[in-house]
Amino acid sequence: MKRLAVLTMAFVAPTVVALTANAAGEAREFTVTGYYSPLPNQTYYVTGSYESDKRLNGHGIAGADGTPVFPGMIAAPSSYAFGTVICLPGFGCGSVHDRGGAIVEKGGRNIARHDRLDLWTGYGEEGLARALDIGLWHTNGTLYEPGEAGNIDIAVNFKAVTPLTRLLDIPAVQQFVEKLYLGDSGEAVTTLQEALEKLGFYIGAKDGEFGAELKSAVLNFQLENFVVDSSTQVGAGGFGPKTQAALSEALNKFETQKALLERWNDFNFDDNLSKGKRDESVVKLQEILVQRELLDHQPTGYFGNLTKKALIEFQLAEGLIATESTAGAGSVGPKTRELLNELLEVETMALAEDQAAQLAFIEQKNELRMLAGLNFAPTQNLIVKK
Repeated sequence: MKRLAVLTMAFVAPTVVALTANAAGEAREFTVTGYYSPLPNQTYYVTGSYESDKRLNGHGIAGADGTPVFPGMIAAPSSYAFGTVICLPGFGCGSVHDRGGAIVEKGGRNIARHDRLDLWTGYGEEGLARALDIGLWHTNGTLYEPGEAGNIDIAVNFKAVTPLTRLLDIPAVQQFVEKLYLGDSGEAVTTLQEALEKLGFYIGAKDGEFGAELKSAVLNFQLENFVVDSSTQVGAGGFGPKTQAALSEALNKFETQKALLERWNDFNFDDNLSKGKRDESVVKLQEILVQRELLDHQPTGYFGNLTKKALIEFQLAEGLIATESTAGAGSVGPKTRELLNELLEVETMALAEDQAAQLAFIEQKNELRMLAGLNFAPTQNLIVKK
């Protein structure tokens, strides 16, 4: 399961593991991250689309040795033999069946404090939420070579995770209350046209007139979202309560995905940051510090003592300051901000190119089908701010 990068994750509720009297293992320190298996019907994707999340995390079918993914599967450096068992506090015991380009030994990629492990977090949105829920985890663990683990159970427990929407600043859900049908006109119809255009179902004029083109767009939306089963069903093509609720939900998902993408793709450090600050910029700073193994807790959005200490380590490592007492140490000023933005640009460049190509294909496909007068299900997973 080849991965280009890893995501962070969290596990609690440790499994009680019974060790046999003759089980002997080696105590080691590890840096732990996590990855998940995306599904094609998810509401949200961390990179904006199913295909790009697969490239980030792998196809989610099997590890590098062919073992199907399972709770407790671990990706480890290539020096670790497949079948190696590793027990970690707060996680339980897993076994090595996978590899990854970012999964390196201590000192690898110039940032690894310890040997890195990548733990499989699950499928779909639940797995994604685990992967986003907490930062890097440095911990002591016990390693058992293949055949040396005795009667250790390979078993772990996943905790209930924070909903993805709590990590984002999502606009209020748009509500629709006015029933609309063929022949109606007015501001409410314009609002409906705009909403369906945003979701890719309508490409006509936003003129406030409920004509045949808008009726077709409403019908396509209803069919895609299982509001009606056919064009002859009662209510098909009309904007009644069930369709209103479905459209409101679809717009909320759209805005959430958009907010997630903008958080990754369009973010820049524009302001200075220092201890006491609490906002989205601090979240992004903490994500970078976690990724570089300088901060050991999940991004909170609050710039406290731990964030300041981690930032000083980052500035020293990058040559931005000479000592901890240098002016500007522990705060984000112009030089630190410039470097952070350079890191963000490198991180998002490949994804932006990929998303642009996918968006062009999707828009062309949807427009051709609309012009042909066919009912279709527009692709909504990929959202790129143009």
